[in-house]
Amino acid sequence: MKLLKSLNFRNIERNTRWFSSNVYSDIIISSRVRIARNIEGFPFPLQMSEKQAELLLERIIDAIFSKFKSRKKILLYSEKLSYIEKQFLLERHIVSKEFVEDGLPKAVVIFPEEKVSIMINEEDHLRIQGIQEGLNLMKAWKKVDEIDSLLDEKLKFSFSSKFGYLTSCPTNVGTGLRASVLAHIPAIFITSKNEMLFSALEKIGIMIRGFYGEGSEKIGNILQFSTSETLGKSEEEIISELESVVKLIIMEERRERERIKKSRKLREKIVKEIEKIKRIDKINTEDSFSFLSFLALAKDLNIVSVRMEKINKLFFEVLPAHIQLKEGEILTEEERDFKRCELLKRQLGEICLKDLQRELN
Repeated sequence: MKLLKSLNFRNIERNTRWFSSNVYSDIIISSRVRIARNIEGFPFPLQMSEKQAELLLERIIDAIFSKFKSRKKILLYSEKLSYIEKQFLLERHIVSKEFVEDGLPKAVVIFPEEKVSIMINEEDHLRIQGIQEGLNLMKAWKKVDEIDSLLDEKLKFSFSSKFGYLTSCPTNVGTGLRASVLAHIPAIFITSKNEMLFSALEKIGIMIRGFYGEGSEKIGNILQFSTSETLGKSEEEIISELESVVKLIIMEERRERERIKKSRKLREKIVKEIEKIKRIDKINTEDSFSFLSFLALAKDLNIVSVRMEKINKLFFEVLPAHIQLKEGEILTEEERDFKRCELLKRQLGEICLKDLQRELN
């Protein structure tokens, strides 16, 4: 079945990339700050009727387009999106799992230049989130805060002088803010330091989740580390504390990478894992993440010469909906596995194999 290659989706794909290189991009793929807001006079989405949801949806969209007339925006109504298009947005971390589920009328407004999106009628009336490449939590927050402040002038947000912003889930009451980073930490897993580290992080209130956040599993040694407290602290304090913890994770990962660098046995193991791509013609998502994880580690250990930006980009491009939108048609799981393998070999095969041979000799 053919898929329409929407102009909007080409624009989204081109402008919502969290892959640019910076000082921490070898470990931190992206930083995200998200705030939850609700409008006075409307029940939370779980208690709303469809008519109320439609009314609120248009009211919020009108406010967004009124306050941000001169900014580039992309408006997508959930009901008009195909399953694959919704999955693409989920894979790109533009929307949540709750957003793609059937239910009340929903929409997302994307500001591609700011790397900000606003989900409407998800768990709360608004979820405003900003994503930046590498470790850039404060930059993401400033963009979200600006949009939040301007919308507050048009929409009266539910606020309590005692508790702060009121949200559908009690754990979000207060600032309504969650901050997180998507981190690639292969060395910590290879040297079996993960359990000790994660235990220490959980004791100080850091939540550890998979690639897609809550309820998802680790793939390719990529995890999401996020804050849990939203009450009793300012937004800047929450973000600053997470950033300090993330820098400790980075330091630990780099320490373990140095250990691997000195171990011939571990370096050979990494090379052999990468070389498996030569002997296959199809690969599933999980195995492709594992391949890219070893490749990223090999790049940092100077075993291969490939840009980290390219590897981080491929972590997204190998995902099922990304492959199908690029091909312009719905593919079976096996067809996706063939296309995914072709993509990896085309993008990295020849460059990497020469480097690997030099490492083994």
